[in-house]
Amino acid sequence: MIQRASPAPTTYKVPERSGELLIDPPVERLPAILDQALRRGWGRAEILGAPLGEFREKVRSRALSIAGRSVPADALTSASRLVVMGHQPVFFHAGVWFKFFLLTRLHERLGMSGLYLLVDHDATGPITAEVPSRGDQLTRHTEALLDLPGDVPLEVAPVPTEGQWQTFCGRVRHHLDTLPAAEMRTCFETFVAGAAQARTHASTLGQFLAAARRIYEATAAPPRYAEVAVSSLSDTPEFAAFALHLLQNPAGFRQLYNASLDEYRRLHRLRSAANPFPNLDEADGYEEAPFWILRGGRRVSLFVHRDGDRLKLRTSADALLDLPVGPAGVDALRASGVRIRPKALTLTMFARLCLGDLFIHGVGGGRYDRATDVVIGEVFGCAPPPYVVATATLMLPLAGTGAVVEDGRALERRLMELQHNPERSLASPSEAQRRLIDQKWSLIRAVEQMRPGPERRAATHRIREINTQLAQGLTDEIHRLQAKRATLGRSSAAVAAATYRGYPFFLFDPACLSALAGGSTSAA
Repeated sequence: MIQRASPAPTTYKVPERSGELLIDPPVERLPAILDQALRRGWGRAEILGAPLGEFREKVRSRALSIAGRSVPADALTSASRLVVMGHQPVFFHAGVWFKFFLLTRLHERLGMSGLYLLVDHDATGPITAEVPSRGDQLTRHTEALLDLPGDVPLEVAPVPTEGQWQTFCGRVRHHLDTLPAAEMRTCFETFVAGAAQARTHASTLGQFLAAARRIYEATAAPPRYAEVAVSSLSDTPEFAAFALHLLQNPAGFRQLYNASLDEYRRLHRLRSAANPFPNLDEADGYEEAPFWILRGGRRVSLFVHRDGDRLKLRTSADALLDLPVGPAGVDALRASGVRIRPKALTLTMFARLCLGDLFIHGVGGGRYDRATDVVIGEVFGCAPPPYVVATATLMLPLAGTGAVVEDGRALERRLMELQHNPERSLASPSEAQRRLIDQKWSLIRAVEQMRPGPERRAATHRIREINTQLAQGLTDEIHRLQAKRATLGRSSAAVAAATYRGYPFFLFDPACLSALAGGSTSAA
């Protein structure tokens, strides 16, 4: 069970307006935060008997050796502080892309070394990009490069054929040709030119997508960080030692892992058992481990059982091998040919605890890694290195919707307010309404202390009932706003398309991202 108190949930707000960014804590505070973490040290933490400080040096040396060819020598040194980030090599949005430019900025401004973990062991499913298009009105369309199965990781998926790539590019061009502004088409064609070079050298889909992005990024300025694929890092003896350390007590680790996620869901009031990740399962005396196994080009879950001084490994379908407990298991695991890969929480745990001095998360990662902190504290008895949350909002130049956008946003905010907080709009509540308001806030305070279950569901349902009753006193305003929203009609889809934050990075100018990373450093 979790013995230390779980930290209060942290809320990070995604910037709303184009050109706004979030860096929390601000860049100016990072040197002091890192100094404090360095003074704190690692205490008695260890990995399979090796002191954590020494183990970190081995991991870092290995990672930098693998990644050394991807960056100018003066940008990567083992002596400087190491900033790490990771993401799947897909057509992500500009807010994710911003973190790559931030890595370069931290090198140039603070002398830190940057390392990007290319998360090519992930199975992302279809590789798609959403593209704006204008017919009768502005819409967005999802175009697929490859319909990748959901259990095939990027590290084994093949590079798209010339025909597949040209078909994808043609569909994107068709949509961009419907737009009056030429900037997006120019950006895309620059990206495509670099992708042609990337295709000649890549042997996997993950390598191709990562190289195409990096070549495009370099048209603004040379990246000043290194890259290493998680698949390569996972095949090292150091990662095998880390994995076996976590598997020494499969049942205990599974209990701790699940308890930390359950607590996270409670604090953040999340109903879905899959948010942020599913709990680890068990089957026939075997505990699901926080790792994947790559078999036959597919990704499957790993299950482990400890039997005395042996660890028995299997998938849900069949046995794999058994290993000696402790350091001797490292060589046995590597000799077996079993290819082990980290799940999401385990990857950030390894990257933060065993590799970097600072980790850059997006908003989602910054939230869920509070659970990672709890697991690290319980398993290793130390505080992990700090992380910074960074993202940006950039919107495409899809003109002609400004006033409608603001009207639509204000309208939706007002309707949500009337639905969920009607008491704030009751100028002179009656005595009956006051009783309902008091009951509502009493229930809200009670729900905050309840564990998930029937009692909490009943209280939440009663809060919704009270909101509905209170909103009856605001019927005229609600109907007026609903009628106004209806008059927007077809423009609502255009508003959504114009203000969409998730368009792929290849429609944005890398020079704009580079300039944004060099701008204000205060948290938005």
